[in-house]
Amino acid sequence: MSLLWRVGAPLLKVLLVLLAIYFTGSFQLIAQTVYPQRSQPQGGDRRGTYLEPDEQIPLYKDPKLYLHNMELLAHVPEGVRLQMMTVGGQRYLVGGNVLDVTDPKNPVIVARNVPRGEVAYNQAMKKWILMRTDSCCSARQEYMQPGSQHPESVRPEGRLGVTFFDITDPRNPVEISHYDTGWPGAGAHSDGNYYDGGRYAYIAASVEGTRGQRPFHRTSRILVVLDVSDMSNPREISRWWVPGQMLGEESEFQSWPEAGPHWLKEVWEPGLIYHWATFHGPCYVPKRVEDGGNRAYCAYGALGAIVLDLSDIRNPMEVTRVDISPPFDGGVPVHNAYPMLERKLMFINGENTYWDCHEGIVMPWVVDMRAERHPVTIASFPVPKPPPEAPYNDFCFRGGRFGTHHVHDFKAPGKPRIDLMGYSWFTGGFRLYDVSNPFRPEEVAWIVPPQGEWRGTEKGFIEWDRKIIHVRTDTGLYILSSPVLGEPILGPLEARQWSAEGLNIGAQ
Repeated sequence: MSLLWRVGAPLLKVLLVLLAIYFTGSFQLIAQTVYPQRSQPQGGDRRGTYLEPDEQIPLYKDPKLYLHNMELLAHVPEGVRLQMMTVGGQRYLVGGNVLDVTDPKNPVIVARNVPRGEVAYNQAMKKWILMRTDSCCSARQEYMQPGSQHPESVRPEGRLGVTFFDITDPRNPVEISHYDTGWPGAGAHSDGNYYDGGRYAYIAASVEGTRGQRPFHRTSRILVVLDVSDMSNPREISRWWVPGQMLGEESEFQSWPEAGPHWLKEVWEPGLIYHWATFHGPCYVPKRVEDGGNRAYCAYGALGAIVLDLSDIRNPMEVTRVDISPPFDGGVPVHNAYPMLERKLMFINGENTYWDCHEGIVMPWVVDMRAERHPVTIASFPVPKPPPEAPYNDFCFRGGRFGTHHVHDFKAPGKPRIDLMGYSWFTGGFRLYDVSNPFRPEEVAWIVPPQGEWRGTEKGFIEWDRKIIHVRTDTGLYILSSPVLGEPILGPLEARQWSAEGLNIGAQ
């Protein structure tokens, strides 16, 4: 026994030390945010991964169009935003340009240089309204130099906030009013604004008093709710933010995994970690508050997908939150929070922000919302692969940004399919997924358009009633059909139903 003890005791001590180190290290990993390595995956053709000096433009641009289970109906080289309005059976895409897509095989630009923003029919006014975003001070590459100050320290000459237009005649928009979010701040954010034609508008506003992340943003965005029952005089009726966003909320801020000394940097320097801890994507309101709705599904970046109770619109309250960051810190972790109420599901996705995959993978997730206060992520979507005929075997080697950006538009004519989801993937194109089995989303159709000068595919819009897909990219608009949706209707059709309850009722 004594011999066994003399031999075994030292080994036992070593084992105990190793176990202590292991468990201590594990606890530290749980308690601290671990950031992904910004590195390329291995293998594949590296053409396209090198950028022009000081520019986010790929040296190599893949000129090919790739389609799977989709048919190209038309291509419009000029860009247009994917907001739709109807006049009888006529259909228009509005934003930057006005495009008549009534005949999807022969789209016609009927106006240029019109405002861009959220479009909806205001039943009380009997007018189509567009809410334009007025912002400034993007964190552009030329400012991101060692020692550089961000220009937000100087008030811009333009407007900050949102401006409302009457676009009942889409060829002749008429300004109605403007809401100023104030200075210091950067105005509103287009991806975060939502207007459904009702009494309230929901904007992602950069206002005075928020913590921000310098030097990129001296103020970060929060939710501001506007009462637009008098469209000539929009007025703020409430605000909501994540505790810790406001200066002075130190204890709340320190509880964030994202809190750290990088928030205190006055100038940019290489290696500075940037968290999108701000209200970035929209608050989707499936049923308008004035019609009895009481929920908003908000995308709050690194702070999660947040469901708000709007029963008292003057005092929104948090119901629940899905926070995936950490560990998924890549890009804007939650850019959209898309509710599918019929199935008690929510679909969340992030936005890729770095070029050439120099960040963690950004992908969509399926969230089980049956127990609203206890949401559970139950599946992630598959990461797209290039077609076999492409000269690369990984989209990271195509050059540019690869990762999700937008879900298909929330406001569209027809009844949305509850077994399909669509996502834009920047250089990975626009892709349709079968989500009939929420535990295993499967890719069923896609388009990867020719590569342009900027970011690739921005967004997709599905006309559910006509079974037509519109995809906005940096090489123009692509209009498509797919057997996944069914036989398309290639002509005028009055929109008798829209995707959100109460949306565009009474539109002429």
